[in-house]
Amino acid sequence: MKPTRVKYCGLKTADEVAAAIDCGVAAVGFVFVEASPRYITAAQAAPLIQQVQQAGIQAVALFADHTTEAVLAITEQTQPDVLQFHGQETPEFCEHFDRPYWKAVPMLSLADPLSYMAQYPSANAFLLDAFGGTQMGGSGQAFMWSRMPQQTSHTLILAGGIKPENVQQALHETGANYIDTSSGIESAPGVKSAEKMQALMQAVRAFDQNHKNH
Repeated sequence: MKPTRVKYCGLKTADEVAAAIDCGVAAVGFVFVEASPRYITAAQAAPLIQQVQQAGIQAVALFADHTTEAVLAITEQTQPDVLQFHGQETPEFCEHFDRPYWKAVPMLSLADPLSYMAQYPSANAFLLDAFGGTQMGGSGQAFMWSRMPQQTSHTLILAGGIKPENVQQALHETGANYIDTSSGIESAPGVKSAEKMQALMQAVRAFDQNHKNH
């Protein structure tokens, strides 16, 4: 069995990125949503994305209901590996940028996540997050993990309220192979904690050791 992949999202400084790299994450996310406490400008993000990519890790740019022009300008300046769309973007919009993309699935407001996902056949992955309506994600809320779809060939990334204390339970209940956390590794909104990053990754590796090596 492959080890569980982990994405740390909403990083804002070179020190935070270095701490994430140190943990052995699969991906690092950067939030270009101005309303978020994790917001970062393209100019600030560009060197951090390089730092991530030089370590052989995927850099993900997070957008929510941006204009085409804004997405193009930010991706041109930062050159991320993956675009992650968290708003009401149409499949046509997501496909417009000739880059791999992930689509966030608002688990709190959807009765049928699978039919929502079917509208985005070209998505490389779906991020199952605890948001819906006006809630944008990054809230630290969890959805009912039992609602995670099992029967899909797509990469599913479990997000929403995952922290060092509950990550093993989340993995156990969902069978997820990929998790994403943002507020769960923070000491304050928008401020990442290297200790929490390490604690979460240690919990994930301990889970893998006990459940994936048998």
